[in-house]
Amino acid sequence: MAKPVEFASLGFDLLEWMAKYLPSPRDENEPLILTDEQALVLIEWYRLDIDGRFVYRRGQSRRSKGWGKSPVQAAVMIAELAGAVVFDGWRSDGTPQGRPWGTGGLPPAQIQVAAVSEEQTDNTWMAAYHLLMANDGQPADELGIDAGLTRFFLRDRPGAAQPVTASAGSREGAPDTFAVLDETHLWTRQNRGTILAAVLRRNVGKLNGRSWETTNSFIPGEGSVAEGTFKAIERGVSGIMVDAVEAPEHINGVEVTEASTDADLKAALAVAYGESWWVDLDRLVQEIRDPDTKWSDAERFYFNWNRKGESKAVDPKRWLALIEPDRIVPAGARIGAGFDGSISEDATALIGCTEDGYSWPIRVWERPDGVAGKDWRVPRLEVHEQVAAMFAAYDVGVLYCDPPKWWTEIEQWQQLYGERVLALDTNGQQTKFARAVDRWLAGIKEGTHRHDGSDVMYRHVVAAHVKKIRLAADEADGRTLYVIVKGSDGRKIDAAVGDVLAYEAAMSMPPAKRKVVPWAAYDEDET
Repeated sequence: MAKPVEFASLGFDLLEWMAKYLPSPRDENEPLILTDEQALVLIEWYRLDIDGRFVYRRGQSRRSKGWGKSPVQAAVMIAELAGAVVFDGWRSDGTPQGRPWGTGGLPPAQIQVAAVSEEQTDNTWMAAYHLLMANDGQPADELGIDAGLTRFFLRDRPGAAQPVTASAGSREGAPDTFAVLDETHLWTRQNRGTILAAVLRRNVGKLNGRSWETTNSFIPGEGSVAEGTFKAIERGVSGIMVDAVEAPEHINGVEVTEASTDADLKAALAVAYGESWWVDLDRLVQEIRDPDTKWSDAERFYFNWNRKGESKAVDPKRWLALIEPDRIVPAGARIGAGFDGSISEDATALIGCTEDGYSWPIRVWERPDGVAGKDWRVPRLEVHEQVAAMFAAYDVGVLYCDPPKWWTEIEQWQQLYGERVLALDTNGQQTKFARAVDRWLAGIKEGTHRHDGSDVMYRHVVAAHVKKIRLAADEADGRTLYVIVKGSDGRKIDAAVGDVLAYEAAMSMPPAKRKVVPWAAYDEDET
């Protein structure tokens, strides 16, 4: 037997195979030539030890959005179906040679392209379909593949590939030889993604097959499959390959933030995107600057940083643009109100909002700084008096209250002021609160929610972050719901919560009842 070369990989042969049979996804008249960066990843993934065993049993590509994860995995999937991807000895020059699944006594290729929804399986599956059907289906014909929208079959021997989702139920025991786990930052326990990942890995393990994940950066703490793989790699679990390149967090010694120059943002992006020449970095900078792009999304999807699922709820400049400093709400005006209470650590806020969306702090109680705040507690009697004064001064349609630790007082207010006082538990009723936050953010964006410009409101609003309430929800899905939460800096947001509740009250409260004037009160000459 020839002595194996020092670095042995089936990837070298596969690069030639791909260029021979598959077209470029950007020009079907050109062969598929991976960038050097992508080619090195492929070569490492198919690396063999001296006994001809693969060094890696599973892998993960965590790359920036648009880097090219899906097209590369589409090509790999086709190779796993029809190419020589199983070690079949050493050549005379010491290089390894392979054979396809389903030949020489090997079991047939059985490939799963998995995601938590049908739409997400399309990332890799449809990329593979288009590669095979390019040039009137020439690649499929040459490789002997019957390529359909929902399944691929080999024509000359058993072998198939298909998409599968977490909702399809368990595939425990299926004779899988290769699995693509697509967008695993979205695979969680809640959507059964972690269960599907475990099943697929067990299945490929039985036949000495392998699995590969594609993912964007994950949100730490969500418990996603992507996060689990990351932690396994950190613990030094053997047999896992990781392909991840992040943008540098500092350019020329300066931290990359929302306030960075366009040039620094582009320089950081250039590192993350590497040789992906098809990505227009100037366009990405424009997308990052777009007011509708949350900075936390830019951090994860473009810079490839793992970040917590929080981002600023409101752009400070946008909030300042909505000030009406000279407006006075007259006594007797119809208003909604919001109350967010605490005992000592957080602030307590009572916020008013007119029917046309103008809000102001009726009163905010904040813990004093220094020695004065050591044993400070919210003065509950003052809160009672201020609520009574509000109901006396204005026509309050609805008062929404966040009730934790204030249930007794809220029940008293309900007895005094009736059904106008409603509890909205921002922790226990997250879906309802999220819909109120959605209305509030829309009002700020559209300019229908204005305010008096008070310092306390500014501090609390700009300290608020948004966090999605369903971990499995796709950030790009317009139906995804968010609540506002404190940021990691711990700054107070109680006046912002009160403002959300006040705006919701004002926008949803019933109109004021019109006073009925007896006919006798009118002058006979009046028309």
